[in-house]
Amino acid sequence: MIYEDLLAFWLAFLIWEFLTNSLNLSLSSPWKILLFLGKEFLFFSFLLILRKKLYFKSGAFSIPIERLILVLAFLLFTGDLIFFGFKTALSGYYFGSILALLWFAHYYLLIKLLLYPLTFGYVRILAGLLLPFFLLIGLDESFEFLGFQFPGQFMLSLLFVLTLSPYIIIKIWPVKRMLRGVLRGLITDFLGSLGIRLRDFLILPSVGPRFYTAGILGFIPPFRYLFFSSGLLEILDEREILGVVAHEAGHLKGKHGFYLLLVLLSFPLLILNAFYVFILIFSLFFDNHHSLENFLKGPKVLYLEIALGVGFILLSYFFFRYIFAFFLRSLEREADLLALRFLKDPQPLISALYKIGEITGQLYRKSWHHYGLWERINYLEYASIYPHVIDKHFNRTRRLLILWLALNIMPLAILLSLEVGLVGWLLKIFLPFVS
Repeated sequence: MIYEDLLAFWLAFLIWEFLTNSLNLSLSSPWKILLFLGKEFLFFSFLLILRKKLYFKSGAFSIPIERLILVLAFLLFTGDLIFFGFKTALSGYYFGSILALLWFAHYYLLIKLLLYPLTFGYVRILAGLLLPFFLLIGLDESFEFLGFQFPGQFMLSLLFVLTLSPYIIIKIWPVKRMLRGVLRGLITDFLGSLGIRLRDFLILPSVGPRFYTAGILGFIPPFRYLFFSSGLLEILDEREILGVVAHEAGHLKGKHGFYLLLVLLSFPLLILNAFYVFILIFSLFFDNHHSLENFLKGPKVLYLEIALGVGFILLSYFFFRYIFAFFLRSLEREADLLALRFLKDPQPLISALYKIGEITGQLYRKSWHHYGLWERINYLEYASIYPHVIDKHFNRTRRLLILWLALNIMPLAILLSLEVGLVGWLLKIFLPFVS
């Protein structure tokens, strides 16, 4: 659920960034207000009807219905920005995107409140995970407001946010420290044998019927924490908990955070490549640069703005849903394999995964970001019989990562090398338009 929530807010940010300011509706202000209030009332009523007709009959929504509800939220949010002029209005008072994301949150949280067993604890957890994103945006907007720009500004801000965010996150989360005892001692000794140092061990209270999770927050030991949900500690024995800890240790020892950061940093390269390719293809439909400039200054340019915005949003969704998700799954499997290597036994993690799947009812359910639990169990059993697949998987993942980065860096380098030629001429026309 957390991954879907984070992806939803990221897409909302992209909608704000890429879509045109607003359409000039020939409606008076009273009619606009009535239409807006009617839209809000109908959305609220639709959620109530959906809750009564579907949820109370089956106890849960199917995946297609969940996705349709989310698409509806994005359509309404887009309509607010364009047709009701929210983007133009907000831009007149505030140059950033945080207010727009807070407006999207009113749709998203309303869906969660009415259709899911949302708790205040889960809201705190979601707020904590969204914090680094908002903090990075806030820093960038503050530098822009102050007119303070310098080389490497984004990377320095990113490093600052990644370093300090874990400490701030645990202040937002409803956590408590794991008490000293046999279990804490076992975990400490196991992590010590791997050379892993942490600041503290934390326990998250139950915030939902399917909240059975664990993880490590932070990149450096002074701001690095291992956390468990209380439900996970209740259903697993000590051996199974060590299996889960070994999996999380696999993420650290495998430097998965660094690799995922590289994949994320390839996203702007992908956008730039797509933009350059688009303007090259688009320019082929015009006889000369004068006709292209006339089009960009004419009324039909609105359709180009919308097409660019929608295209970039779809490309962004493709990147996170398929490219980024592929590397998430690959590194998740690698963490399973490293846990097998650390413990020299697949059973602790297999037993933990099986228990989680049984109690949540998700044992055979597919996952776009982690592989399904049953898939992970089967692969662990396979790797324990044929251990050569462990190194094979490691090498394959890194080769694909290098290939992906090269596919984004090389075309951009080639296009930029042509900047004095056709690309440079096109950029001089397009850059004032997109800015």
